[in-house]
Amino acid sequence: MFSIGFINDHLIEVDLVEECVGLIALGSCEERFIAHMLNWSEQEYSHHWKRALVRALASEPSALVTDMLAPTQSSHLVWWPMWRIHKEVVFHNQLLFFGKHKIEGPLIDPEQIYGLIGNYAARNDEGTPLSEWRVPVRDVETFLRLAG
Repeated sequence: MFSIGFINDHLIEVDLVEECVGLIALGSCEERFIAHMLNWSEQEYSHHWKRALVRALASEPSALVTDMLAPTQSSHLVWWPMWRIHKEVVFHNQLLFFGKHKIEGPLIDPEQIYGLIGNYAARNDEGTPLSEWRVPVRDVETFLRLAG
């Protein structure tokens, strides 16, 4: 199973004007996240997620941004880089630190940061396995078809 979207979660306290609670389902795992609404609306996040998933299915570098903050607002953004590996899409949850990549300015264009994703790796530079989630391609395709 795969899905991503916003939910009403009363267990997480958020400022309803500037933050929303999201949920990503990756197989049997579910992760809640806080998405700031300073730069993107719910609709803009949803549009980005659909485009990013289409890119991943086409084996292009892609990531789901789940907290879009700019360098003028934070030191990082939160994203889920993903790679299509045969009949699966592999997801990693990461922080993209702006300073490390010399990213500046009041806005970030996801199309420009996809180049920072790199090739899929199951282990970090020290050889430690990375946390990852694998979802069948057909589950992502079903989500996109139902999401319209």
